[in-house]
Amino acid sequence: MAETAVTPVQTSVQAVERRNIVFNIVEGAVYISSTAFVNPQTVVPALVARMGGSNVEIGMLSVLSYVGVYIPQVFAARYVETLPWKKPWSVFFGTGQRVIVLLMGLLILIFGNWQSGNVLWGFLFLFFLNSFMAGVTTPGWFDLFAKITATKKRGRLVGFRNSLGGLGAFLGGFVLTWLLATFMFPVSYAIGFFIAFLLQFSSIIIQRKLIESEPSPVVAPRPFMSFLRELHGVIRANPEFKRFLTASAFLVIAMVPSGFFTVYVLKDFQADESIVGQYTLAMVAIQVVSALVIGFITDRYGNKLAFICTSVSMLLASVWAILAPSPGWFTLVYIFFGITLGAEVMVRYNMAIEYCPPQLRPTFVGLMNTLLAPCYLAGLAGGVISDLVGYKGVFILGILASLIGGYILITKVRDPRHMTA
Repeated sequence: MAETAVTPVQTSVQAVERRNIVFNIVEGAVYISSTAFVNPQTVVPALVARMGGSNVEIGMLSVLSYVGVYIPQVFAARYVETLPWKKPWSVFFGTGQRVIVLLMGLLILIFGNWQSGNVLWGFLFLFFLNSFMAGVTTPGWFDLFAKITATKKRGRLVGFRNSLGGLGAFLGGFVLTWLLATFMFPVSYAIGFFIAFLLQFSSIIIQRKLIESEPSPVVAPRPFMSFLRELHGVIRANPEFKRFLTASAFLVIAMVPSGFFTVYVLKDFQADESIVGQYTLAMVAIQVVSALVIGFITDRYGNKLAFICTSVSMLLASVWAILAPSPGWFTLVYIFFGITLGAEVMVRYNMAIEYCPPQLRPTFVGLMNTLLAPCYLAGLAGGVISDLVGYKGVFILGILASLIGGYILITKVRDPRHMTA
């Protein structure tokens, strides 16, 4: 008698979606937790200053970070949009980015005490390479995220990711404070980078468990010059997207002061280096609550209102940086900034992809980020301004950019979710 073949039980769409949501939240939370140890707004500026970096080199951090992340995205998107399966791209390049974090930790441990320009520039090169690899990864990762998550669940999913990640980073902030107080430089910072590597590598293992059950609609490969001409057409054909990019450009410039907050307190207030841990704690603690609130606002009222909330928070951070009378009161700056940091990027990404059809999501995200990348060169201007007139001059630059960008966002930009056909 022939043996009857057993048909595998097909996992329901709802079960796959629930599984993906859980793993997406856990993966993001683990990755975000790592930021307590390698935070580019608190830890890295203090580290560069300790390695002998000048204000200009500290100002370069935001340039290297954001330009490295954003410039390659539109070129990576050209390939991602031709791929029916997005997860292999995200996992492969994401793994490479994690390995660079390990190399940065080894460089700090072995050569951190040399006080050599070559060592500092070696670290800055790895810092840029880390950002560059993250930029190459992003179009594939974000398209995968958008593909497996329903539109009106993205805000809450991101909120839970960021909230749990903020809680993890909050606990990591205590560990960071203990490391800085217990171990001598450069061992303290090196251990922090090693912990960040372990957390980030764990997140890529969890990311592999996401189920990409259906292939994506794709765009046919075309020559590079044709691709560039089409990008110009995208901007001309989407005036709403163009206004959104204009507002975003000023709001990117508004974040220039964030790279100078920590150094300002350490130098102008003569604060102890352990306060870096205190600020990191404050910054990530607020994300536990604010990420959930902004995620709810995104799903319930749209991305524009959430974007306005993060923009106002950055404005308040720059204003209070000028008014704060002591290092203790300066903690409020990081509370305001934490609200922005915890949600601004994902809100902007979510808003961008709602201006386009699914097959063009990588292109719209990559185009947005590549066009905004030059705005991060304002970080170099921040270094020059701080040398000429002091750090408060940089904070005033941020305030002016916040006001202009906020005005355009509120009065000129329409939320794509609320636009008529």
